[in-house]
Amino acid sequence: MSIGLFVDGSFVYKSFPDQIDYLKLRQSIEKELSDTVDEAYFFNSDDDPPRATKFNNYLTVPPPHGPGFRLKIYWLSKKKLFWPQSLGGHPILHPTDPSIQYELAQQKGVDVGLAYHMVRSFYKRHWTNLVLCAGDGDFHEPVQNLVESENVDLYLVGSMRGISSELRPYAKKIFEIDQEPLCSQLKR
Repeated sequence: MSIGLFVDGSFVYKSFPDQIDYLKLRQSIEKELSDTVDEAYFFNSDDDPPRATKFNNYLTVPPPHGPGFRLKIYWLSKKKLFWPQSLGGHPILHPTDPSIQYELAQQKGVDVGLAYHMVRSFYKRHWTNLVLCAGDGDFHEPVQNLVESENVDLYLVGSMRGISSELRPYAKKIFEIDQEPLCSQLKR
């Protein structure tokens, strides 16, 4: 068993807005690489405190009935939006309902958690294939280290438009989940 599978749930949703079947994703990766997933992690953010959902429960069901992820749910940070001081500094309000102030919701901790658990998992389990369902260039350093210093083969999963040009040179292959034939195979 030499595959480490790491999924940024928000990235996958942006790459493939239809519901993806993560068990089919796992099976497709194992078939393509002729190997078995050793550890699989799914990272996402949710309200504080995280809600227990049917989807989250499904993600943790072990194969062959589920994708068998170790679930890591981080928090959302919400911040009310205001115009810059040069434009008055007033709250940014809904155009037809001024009782609604716009706010920015951002996930916090997902990228750091994914990088931490990815490197930790490698040094504990010594898998030789990294399947990364994330495209953020912030993963460049840990990925570069695993590929160049530890001889790990990197496989990226996502949409070409969402995968950073900083990660692409390290990939042995990119599985484009928004393109055929994978697109049809992974739909729920």
